[in-house]
Amino acid sequence: MCAMASGLARGVLLRLAGVPASARFIVDRHRRLNYPIKREPAIDTSINKEAVSREVLFSDDTPSGRFLEIGSGDGRLVYMLGIVGNLVEDEALYQASKARFDSKFQYLGLDLAASADGKIIAGDICSPDFLKERSDLVGSCAVIYSNNVFEHLRKPWLAARNVLALLQSGGVCITVVPFAQRYHESPGDYFRYTHNGIRSLFEDAGKIDVLRSGYDIMGRRNDWQGSGLANDSVPEDEFGAWRETWFTFLAFRKIGNS
Repeated sequence: MCAMASGLARGVLLRLAGVPASARFIVDRHRRLNYPIKREPAIDTSINKEAVSREVLFSDDTPSGRFLEIGSGDGRLVYMLGIVGNLVEDEALYQASKARFDSKFQYLGLDLAASADGKIIAGDICSPDFLKERSDLVGSCAVIYSNNVFEHLRKPWLAARNVLALLQSGGVCITVVPFAQRYHESPGDYFRYTHNGIRSLFEDAGKIDVLRSGYDIMGRRNDWQGSGLANDSVPEDEFGAWRETWFTFLAFRKIGNS
């Protein structure tokens, strides 16, 4: 009887507070470290990776010409052109952004398999012979974009070297990569990157001017369970599945012909 009354009381309090009936209270019993110390973050966590990607892409300072997407998938660029933030897609935004994109760039994708229409070519961006095999692309790209690709590259330092060589002088690279995300094979999963980690790969390959660097944490507390198809299932607790998702964002301009 007491337990029932307690449950009813909680329900009344939740309704009075405007909390949905499906909500639940969780007692956090986990250890808290470094409290009550409070300091402002020393890194930029204000980035909306898709919105900032579009800002950089359509900036007057970003040259027009060949746009190369590494890990292109279907080549539609839905993430860059149509996502408002935290995986929310806006079809009207996509159509408007796609029209702007088509007026400024010529799309070319790079993936494991080529497309029949030639818009996506097959190749390994980590290959030490990639620049010889695709010498026609060297120094020809106005923009190179990769979204959640570099964590899947076994030799990302070679990929960074190749990317820089493919960019024209003054060309722009936009890279999104996980800092905190569950393990997921596609087909492999090797690395996670801090903002300085991904930046250092390109700085070691040549001279760059960083336009924006930091983290997108809009979906930080998403309750994200894997499908299991990519060995991506994670254990669940009272908070659900994966709950700490940070995406690292880097946009830079190539300086000279390094």
